[in-house]
Amino acid sequence: MYRRYGDQVQFLAVYVREAHPIDGWRMSSNDRAGIALKQPTKQTEREAAAHACSGRLETSIKMVVDEINDRVGNAYSGMPDRLYLLDGDGKVAFKCGRGPFGFHPGELEQALVMMLEDRSGSSRSGDPRQGDKPADLKSGGAPR
Repeated sequence: MYRRYGDQVQFLAVYVREAHPIDGWRMSSNDRAGIALKQPTKQTEREAAAHACSGRLETSIKMVVDEINDRVGNAYSGMPDRLYLLDGDGKVAFKCGRGPFGFHPGELEQALVMMLEDRSGSSRSGDPRQGDKPADLKSGGAPR
């Protein structure tokens, strides 16, 4: 979807916390993949973990990091993973179930296509690429 719609909407990954830290719910599959991270207790540690995750996964989507108090993760129920679509006003237009089993990319894509059609067919000025609503959350903006 990023390759297909990235020129029309902004895609953003929000790193909320380590889902399977070695000092928590450790996964043998992570051990086999060489992923061994403790649950960060400081913001700098969380940022380092997010950087390691992004590098290991070779993501091309911009990633921002939740505050150490988990404000965004708690507000959006982001653990372990969740996909959201925000409209041009920063309001939730679609959310899937918790991942990975609750992911339904086809449903997300359908909601995205419908949002794009609505946007092109109306005179609304909201543009999902303008502004950084999720990034604003990291810097203190209120979740919607």
